[in-house]
Amino acid sequence: MPSEPPIDSSNELGRRYVTDFPRVEAFYAADYRRADLLAALASRLINRTWRARFDRPATVEALRDYAAKHPTPRAALDNIERLADPQAVCVVTGQQAGLGGGPLLALYKAHTAVRLAAEVESASGQPCVPVFWNASDDSDIEEVNRLRSVDAAGDLRKFRFDIPAGKRHVRDIQLPGPDDSAWQAAVSALGDGPFADRAALLLRDGAGRTFGAAFTRLMLELLGPRGLIVIEPKALTEHPAWKRLHALEIEKREERRQGLQRVAERLETLGMPAGVPVTNHLNLFLTVKGERRHVTCEGKRLVVEGSDESTSMTALLQQLRAEPGAFTPNVLLRPLIQNAIFPTVAYVGGQAEIAYHGLLKGLHRASQVFMPALFPRLSMTLVDAADARQFDKVVAFRKRLKWRQKEAGIVYEEAQAGVKRALGDLRENLGGLARPLDGELQKFEQRMLRTAGDVMTRVKYDPLSISEGGPEMQALLNRYFPEDKPQERVMTVLAAYARYGPRLMEAIENVPDLFDFKHHVAVM
Repeated sequence: MPSEPPIDSSNELGRRYVTDFPRVEAFYAADYRRADLLAALASRLINRTWRARFDRPATVEALRDYAAKHPTPRAALDNIERLADPQAVCVVTGQQAGLGGGPLLALYKAHTAVRLAAEVESASGQPCVPVFWNASDDSDIEEVNRLRSVDAAGDLRKFRFDIPAGKRHVRDIQLPGPDDSAWQAAVSALGDGPFADRAALLLRDGAGRTFGAAFTRLMLELLGPRGLIVIEPKALTEHPAWKRLHALEIEKREERRQGLQRVAERLETLGMPAGVPVTNHLNLFLTVKGERRHVTCEGKRLVVEGSDESTSMTALLQQLRAEPGAFTPNVLLRPLIQNAIFPTVAYVGGQAEIAYHGLLKGLHRASQVFMPALFPRLSMTLVDAADARQFDKVVAFRKRLKWRQKEAGIVYEEAQAGVKRALGDLRENLGGLARPLDGELQKFEQRMLRTAGDVMTRVKYDPLSISEGGPEMQALLNRYFPEDKPQERVMTVLAAYARYGPRLMEAIENVPDLFDFKHHVAVM
C-alpha cells in the first residue's frame, strides 16, 4: 500500500530534487523522471564524443579478476562480459560494506539498480548492466560494524564486534574467525524470525573474511542471480581512469576547490546546502602505515595528516604512479572515478547523496567525465500485517510529534531570550537601590533557565512520556522508527531476512512503478 513519505529529509536540496526537480535542475546533468529520458542519455554515452573515453578492456579485466575471487553467479558473470560491448551502459549504485548487509537502504539501492538497468535496456535497446560499488575503502568502522533488529515488543537489539575504531580501511579489517564465541551474540541480534537459521548461515559466511569480502558475498547471494555486478575499489586501482582522476585532483587542486566552493555558496544562498563541506583537504586520501590520511593544502604546501613535514605535488604524483592503491577518493571525487571507469547512465542514491552530487556538474565537465542522471533509490517500510491498520496512525502521530517538538524549541528560545532580557532590565533598574539583590537575581535566572532546559531535554529526548497517546504508540514507533529514524536506515538487511525470508525480496520486486518516487509501505 503506497503512502505519503514518512521519511525524514534533513537535506532541502535532496528533497527538492525529488519533489520539485525544475527548481534545482541547473545543478544536475540530466532529467531522471522517465525511462525515455534515460534512454536518450544512454544513446549520448555511446556517441563519438564519449565512446572512446571508456577503457572497456581494462574495466572488464578488473571485474573478471575480482569476480573470480568470489562465488559470482552466472548472470553477474554474463553481465561483466556484456560490458565489453561498446553499446553497453551501466546503472551504478553503492554503499559502505556493512555487517550483515548494512541497513536496509543498501538492499533497496541494489534492487533499484537492477530494476532500473532492465528499464533502460528495454527503453533504449542497448545492453545495460547494474553495478554495485562496495565502498570498502571507507575507514568508518563504527558505521559498518553493527547489527540492528527490532523484536515483537518493539525493543531494539544491537550488536557490534569488539574492533577498535581507527583510520584503517575496512577492506583490511578481518571479521572474527568461525570459532569466535562472539558470533553467537551476533546471530542472536538478528532476531528470532522463521528464517533466522538461513540468515545466520549468511552472516557466518563472513567469518574470517574482511568486511569488504563478506559484504560482496552477501550481495552476490541476494542479487547476483539477477545480474548485479559487485566490485570493491581496491580491484580498480590499476585502471587508467583511477590514476588520471587522482592525478587531476593533485595537479589542479586549488582550481577544483574554488569551483566547488562557488557552487556550494550558490546553493547556500538558495537555502539548499549540499551537505558536504568544501575544505582545504584534497578530495582524496593517502594510505600511510595502513591508515587513511587527509592531504591538506596550506598555501603552496601539501601536508599529509600526521606528518610534521610537507610534501610536494611532484612527490605525490610520483607516489601515485608507483602505488595507485595508496590513494583513495573522498565522497566528492568518488563519483567522478566511478563515472570515468563505468559508462554510467544513472547513479542510484538517497537524497543526501543526490544533494552533494549537485556540487559536481562543473567538476565532471572540467575532468572530461560524463555526468549521469541521479536516480532516487526505492524507499520502503516493511509493516507486519497485524500492524497494517495502525501504521498510518503511527506516521500521522509522529509527524504531529515532530511539529510540536519544533514548535516547543521556538517557544523555548523566545522564552529564554525574554527571561534574560527581563532580568537584565531588572538588575539595571535596581542596581543603584539594592545592589545586594544582584547576586540573588543571577541565581534566580540560572534556576529558571536550568528548569526550562530540563523541560526541553524531555521534549527532545523523551517526548512520548509527556505526549497524549505517546505510551500507547511507543512499541509501534520503536518498531518502524527505531532510534527515531526510518526503519530502512537502521534495520540490518539480514535482520529483515531473518523475519521475512524470500518475502523481503518479493516485497521490493512488487513495487509496481520504479518511477513513482513516493515512499512505499509493504504489508508483510
